[in-house]
Amino acid sequence: MAVDYEIDCVVAGAGAIGLAIARELAQAGREVLILESEEAYGRGVSSRSSEVIQTRSPDSKAGARSSAALPASASLSAWA
Repeated sequence: MAVDYEIDCVVAGAGAIGLAIARELAQAGREVLILESEEAYGRGVSSRSSEVIQTRSPDSKAGARSSAALPASASLSAWA
C-alpha cells in the first residue's frame, strides 16, 4: 500500500549535525525526512568525534573564534 507524503526537506545523515539541521528546519515549519544508513542515529561520524563545536584552541589567533563558539556550544549542550 503506497502512502503519499509532502516533504519540504531531506536531511542525509542522522548524526549530531544532521539532527540539529533537521530540528531547525522542523521548527521553521518545514516537513523534514531524515535518511540514515546506520541502524541507529549517531553511529557514524558523530560517534567518533569528541566535540561537535570546539571551544578551546592552543592557537592564540583562534581565541576570538573560540569565544564566538562558546554561546553556540552552550546552546547545543542545553538542547541535547
